[in-house]
Amino acid sequence: MYRRRRLLILITAAIALCKLSLPAEAATVYAEGETTAGAKEEVNSDNTPLDPMNSNPDSNIGAIRMGSTNLLVPDSASDHPMILSHEEEMPLCNPDIHLEPANPMQVLDGYDSMVITNHIKEPRKLLVDRVNHVLVMSGQNAIYSLRMDKCGNVNTELILDTTVDGQFPDGNKGQKLAHGMALDTKFIYVATVDNVYQFPYSDGQHSALSNGRLVVANIGGDPDATSDAMPDVAIDPFGNAFIPRSSAGLHIASNSVANMDHNDAIIKKFNFRSIPENGYDYQKDGATHAYGTSSRGSMAFDAQARLWGAEHAFDGIHRDDLGGDISSSGTAEEINLYEASGVNYGFPHCFTEFNLKDHTAKAAGLGAQWAHPTFMNASVNMDDYCQKGENNQAPAIPIAPGSKSAGLFFYMGTGCSVGDLETLGTSVGLPCNWTDTPIVAYHGASGQPGGHSVAHLPFDDLGHKPRWDKLPEIILQQTQPCASDTCFSPVGLAVDEYGRLLISSENSNEIYMVRRVFNANSAKMLTDIANQKEEAKEAADELKQQAMEEEGEEEEGPLVKSAQGNGALPAWAKFSVE
Repeated sequence: MYRRRRLLILITAAIALCKLSLPAEAATVYAEGETTAGAKEEVNSDNTPLDPMNSNPDSNIGAIRMGSTNLLVPDSASDHPMILSHEEEMPLCNPDIHLEPANPMQVLDGYDSMVITNHIKEPRKLLVDRVNHVLVMSGQNAIYSLRMDKCGNVNTELILDTTVDGQFPDGNKGQKLAHGMALDTKFIYVATVDNVYQFPYSDGQHSALSNGRLVVANIGGDPDATSDAMPDVAIDPFGNAFIPRSSAGLHIASNSVANMDHNDAIIKKFNFRSIPENGYDYQKDGATHAYGTSSRGSMAFDAQARLWGAEHAFDGIHRDDLGGDISSSGTAEEINLYEASGVNYGFPHCFTEFNLKDHTAKAAGLGAQWAHPTFMNASVNMDDYCQKGENNQAPAIPIAPGSKSAGLFFYMGTGCSVGDLETLGTSVGLPCNWTDTPIVAYHGASGQPGGHSVAHLPFDDLGHKPRWDKLPEIILQQTQPCASDTCFSPVGLAVDEYGRLLISSENSNEIYMVRRVFNANSAKMLTDIANQKEEAKEAADELKQQAMEEEGEEEEGPLVKSAQGNGALPAWAKFSVE
């Protein structure tokens, strides 16, 4: 306490000496309301007095002027950076032709949705290139190019058809496609059930792909595998390509869990910046990045270039000690973070608990690990085995059974907006606080109520970890549970240059666009709200400080008077007493 008193005395003395030593022309402002004689008081852009510690006259509105044109831009150093709403640049128009959704739809409050095309058969994976050009993988044999204007009008061109001779360099036409498609530098990569092909590609290309080459062969998938079990291609910023092979895809014909093995359910990594002349052999080349991964649908990278993917639950699990058939609600689907190489993710030996409370008193809670009954035996306690992290990596996010995750996408903040239901959005883009968090397409099963929606999964801002305690935000879904074969069944997810979300629906042959409702006054409203909160806080702090000072003066009075009488302190060197 004594040290603090001395410090306050020294600071006060230093300020007094500085005032005395300042030349007149430099002493524009000494203290509040005190100016150099004859000098014009400097003011901010709104004629309020300029803070002597801040040379930026526009700081009060959270802005700074840049360049010779004095362009006003947000000041990142400000407590409340100015938020700009460029109404003239917002794509506020709609497509020329309104397309009615195949099913009644419900969109997140504060957003609207529209169908931009419904004539592409079974659209699955979506990509947006660097010039806002959309690529769509369609059905089992096609890729389409969508040239889209800011209003959502699209011009469609077929650029790859696997049923046509000469499309693939090995002459193997008719190869089955699903969702394996990726862009990297000057190429597009296309995966079939057994191979990966490379085609030259220019951003905005609206013509047929040609001059392809085989870059990965012999993946070893089953030609009868369902589309969700077929391989994806995900390429990180360093040119590493991650290609999964699903064990279910290998053994779909036998449909026997006993035939499945964690060495079949893998994700392998290949260097696509240095591909051998004859390409890679999946069985012999590459590095195994992850084991025990029953990968489904599209994988995705977060801002740290970490790989994420979805895995489905077993269709049927019966364990007498856990209440019999537990597949309805007891087993979870998974979203996994495949961060470290060489990790085992448990398939097919282990499964994840979603909610076993209705089945057994032994329920361990969301995310707990259990052994598949097929692999349980008297010699090894497989439940203990599955619950040890060195044997089995638990999922990052457990998902409700029946969701059938088919697409995963990390939003990177393109065209992002801020606002709430009162102010609406500063742009048509997704929220800025969704940056580097996942959006998931829950495909669902035909005629079944589960899934059939697109959701944003909440993450912890500080630790960038999933929040299991928070409910997902449903972005788009059917208003009624699915009861047909033409339900909203999302697969592909992408974001255009304005931050609008594009969603493909496989079973209804639709591509949707979701955008935030824009309000040209939202930035001002948000700024006013922030200022009101700040002013209220400052007023409360001032009242608190005033009360403390009054209390301190009552306690200081005798002490200061005694000190002055002894000549210990000058009158200006008052200090607070704790």
